[in-house]
Amino acid sequence: MGSFSDKLHEAEGELAGFFRGAFREGEKLLQDLSNLAEMVKKEIAAWIARPEVLRMLLEDLQRLRPNLVVGQKAFVTKYADVLEVLKANGNFTVASIYADKMRRTSGDFILGMEDTPQYRREAGILHAAIHPDDFARIREFDRESTEAIITQALPQGRMDVAGGLFRQVPARLVSRYFGVPGPDEPTQMRWMRTIFWEIFLNFSNDPQVAQAAEQSSAEMKAYLGSWIMARKALMAQGRAPDDFLTRLLALQAQPETRLDDEGVGRNVGGVVVGAVDTTCTAASQALDELLKRPDQLEGARQAALAGNDALFSAYVFEALRFHPLNPLLLRHCEKDYTLAAGTPRQALIPAGSEVFAMTLGGMMDPEVFPHPEEFRTDRPYESYIIFGYGQHRCFGEPINRVQVPALLKSVVALKGLRRAPGEEGQIHYDGPFPDRLVVEFDGR
Repeated sequence: MGSFSDKLHEAEGELAGFFRGAFREGEKLLQDLSNLAEMVKKEIAAWIARPEVLRMLLEDLQRLRPNLVVGQKAFVTKYADVLEVLKANGNFTVASIYADKMRRTSGDFILGMEDTPQYRREAGILHAAIHPDDFARIREFDRESTEAIITQALPQGRMDVAGGLFRQVPARLVSRYFGVPGPDEPTQMRWMRTIFWEIFLNFSNDPQVAQAAEQSSAEMKAYLGSWIMARKALMAQGRAPDDFLTRLLALQAQPETRLDDEGVGRNVGGVVVGAVDTTCTAASQALDELLKRPDQLEGARQAALAGNDALFSAYVFEALRFHPLNPLLLRHCEKDYTLAAGTPRQALIPAGSEVFAMTLGGMMDPEVFPHPEEFRTDRPYESYIIFGYGQHRCFGEPINRVQVPALLKSVVALKGLRRAPGEEGQIHYDGPFPDRLVVEFDGR
């Protein structure tokens, strides 16, 4: 863990020095940033762990070259232009980026599909398995689970939230709500992390990441096949729990909502792979941002104690604006496209380009977020693009909009909440995922 932390700090220094040097040269920017795309892909973990460096770069890019096109690479930094890329899903596509990795791991899933009849059908079936009253159940499950873990930690007055509570509770929700417990909790969490890393964050195609994901996917597919058979047997006996898996299997009764067992398996797998570490990352990074800001932490604590869930959620999502789950979304440009046409920042993106839609930059755009360096709780939730935008917006966003504040609420409400001294009180990462963040407190 220590060596990886050292690597992140080294990468941060190298990136900061590189960008400062490049921007001092003004028009030499295009040449000096010609390898920026490869740096981003290679050091994605460093970007996620140290967003301050990326914010520095994006501020300068927005001022000097908001849509930077270098050969077959394009960096899009303004809010309106990021949304334009994510809305134009017929031109800026995902299949060539994610689909093959999905097939080799979790199986074909809607986040790796274009807007095809298969996409529309399967997305509709998945949404049909989520009911409106589920969100209150999820909030209560998270509250009870979080309180139980905090109660266990009270005698010690400290706990590791990133490696413990913020990862354990979403994993248990995967068991309870989605109906996929795995052989045991550590195995289930290993599957989720390694497969998600390979599909969505292994931009440099690290063979060790790919190998770990392939092993996990083989284990998970075998497990899901037998688990689905066991669940259908319970359904035949009238003893199956009412969860996401049972509902998908029940929908097999009608031709228009039927997925065969393989289809159920790959869709359940695709959903749960993103249900643990994305939530843990959001909760950990939001708390880290609040801990950097004592006044905002106290404001969030008072909102939590008062039961003002709307205000507390505003604190959480504003914190995530400064350190989102993923600072960028990658797209493939199918044909020549003029972005921001008719504006001074108009740019031609050539066919075949890799397009980096910088969501972090968009959420620091002063035209949409006035005084972007200020922490404000009056920004409308709809303006955030923390969970993406358009067709491939995170499937779990409605759940995470409930779950992330629920995970944080009981923690932030603790008396005297603070970082543990030294390195323990800083976020440590396992690749791109928060893996340890120790906090201390004086009680409830």
